Amino acid sequence: MSSGDTVGARVSFEKAIKIDDHFAEAYRNLARLALGDHKFEEMDDLLTKSLQSDPLNAWALTYAAYAELQTQKFDLAVTHARAAHGGPHQGLASVHIVAAHAFEATQRPAEALKEYKLYMEEDPNGRDAARAKQAIVSLSTTK
Repeated sequence: MSSGDTVGARVSFEKAIKIDDHFAEAYRNLARLALGDHKFEEMDDLLTKSLQSDPLNAWALTYAAYAELQTQKFDLAVTHARAAHGGPHQGLASVHIVAAHAFEATQRPAEALKEYKLYMEEDPNGRDAARAKQAIVSLSTTK
């Protein structure tokens, strides 16, 4: 995969899963390929399988939440985002942006506001900081 051979990588990861259908890392790598192809339903299925063997993997939880947000499975996105936040998730503060969007999509602005604030606590200079600040101002004035 690192050499750019996504076809070969896919074949290798699929072989690995046939040999060991509990190989969480192979499922995660296939999910990365699905993410690159914007195949969010496939990505979610692969990460769900990954989480069966490695239920506390913060990357898998975060990206499962993202895939579920993209496929409008908002309650599952929130569930996985909260699970990611429940453990160490360094470098994955964006999980709070995902949760905030899911809360906004389900008309829960107070909970969305909390998620934006959590993002700012965890990554105040992150790539989503400007978006989070703007959302905090917007949601705070509409209370």
